[in-house]
Order: sequence, then C-alpha cells, then structure tokens
Amino acid sequence: MRELIYALGAAGLGAAAMYLLDPDQGNRRRSLVRDKVVKLNRQTKEAVSGRVKDVTNRAKGMLHEAKSSLETEGMATDQPSTFS
Repeated sequence: MRELIYALGAAGLGAAAMYLLDPDQGNRRRSLVRDKVVKLNRQTKEAVSGRVKDVTNRAKGMLHEAKSSLETEGMATDQPSTFS
C-alpha cells in the first residue's frame, strides 16, 4: 500500500513539474500560481490582522469594564450607610 502511495505521489509531482515547466505555457502558468499565492498571503495577513485587532479591542473593553466595576464597588463600600 505504501508503494502505491509513493508511486501516486511521484506521478503527481511529475505531472505538476511538466505543467509548470512547459516551454510554451510554463511562464504564464507560473505567473498565475505566483499571483494566487501572493493574493492568498495578503488575504491571510488581513484576516489575521483583523482578528488580532478584534481580540485586542475586546480585551481592552473587558479590562475597562472590570476597572469600572471595581471602582464602583470601592466607592460603594467607602461611603457610610444611611440605613440604620
């Protein structure tokens, strides 16, 4: 079974090499592949950057809420009670 997988992998690599190294259309095909890789890289960077900004903003918001909550609780316990 392992030999079959290796043979299919080698055939696939050979076909890919023939496809990309073709003297007539190889330059165009390599350019298309390069453009798609560059586009995917840019889209990935943008998506990761957006997620990082989102997580950062959420963390800052939670920190602000926690500080506000602690300050409100501190003010409430520092004041004397008016109920006797």
